[in-house]
Amino acid sequence: MASANLGWPWREHFADGSPTPLVILSERVCVKKDWLEDVVRKDRYRVNNKHDETHPPLPLSKILWQTEELVGKEMPYSRSSQNCENFVMELRYGPEMSEQEEIKPGDLIEIFRSCYQHWGIYVGEGKVVHLAPECDRLANGAASVLAVLSDRAYVKKDWLEVVVRNDQYRVNNKHDYTHPPLPLTKTLERAEELVGREMPYNLTSHNCEHFVMELRYGIAMSDQVTEAIAVGTIGMMGVAAAMIRSAAKWRKHYNE
Repeated sequence: MASANLGWPWREHFADGSPTPLVILSERVCVKKDWLEDVVRKDRYRVNNKHDETHPPLPLSKILWQTEELVGKEMPYSRSSQNCENFVMELRYGPEMSEQEEIKPGDLIEIFRSCYQHWGIYVGEGKVVHLAPECDRLANGAASVLAVLSDRAYVKKDWLEVVVRNDQYRVNNKHDYTHPPLPLTKTLERAEELVGREMPYNLTSHNCEHFVMELRYGIAMSDQVTEAIAVGTIGMMGVAAAMIRSAAKWRKHYNE
């Protein structure tokens, strides 16, 4: 069984699923026709015609004809607007259908980790600026636990794909209707100025969501915190974090 896909003549991902530097920097790709098993390798997969109910597919003969016509051709590649998902969506549903809208500088990116949402702000050329405690590079579960204990974080500028890893993400400028965004130039200049700085980090008052909201709107706010307080999650985590920090300080003082 064969499938058509956008591909590179080199290895696309490392063993942990993160993209190789060559993929991140790519601006051109080639349409390939390969055996399904060769494309899947040892990964899991599924059939997912998820938009059929809202976007009727093109006639099957047209889909297959257009697909075969493109095999072997080189095409432009963009991480945000001309990626492999856009490619197959357009083949099945037509050019007006694209699963991921084009990301624009200043857009807020919401990334769905297993236990929380990480946030960044897109600054162009495939990169985001985000506030991340050191534990964010760990697996999702460990990161969410250690983030409770963190009191310092770093402003980083990374490739969007590197920050997203294997998680889902979306553009979410959710407060535009109630809080007019600051001028774009001011937002981007401030984001770039902060890159590399160490900043205080607090789960309830200065987390990654507060950081990007303040850059875009001038107001530090976090719906994650608001919702967690509503169900009592933050209170329990805060008490646990305070107890652990207190014990750590006591041990340090005792050892001295």
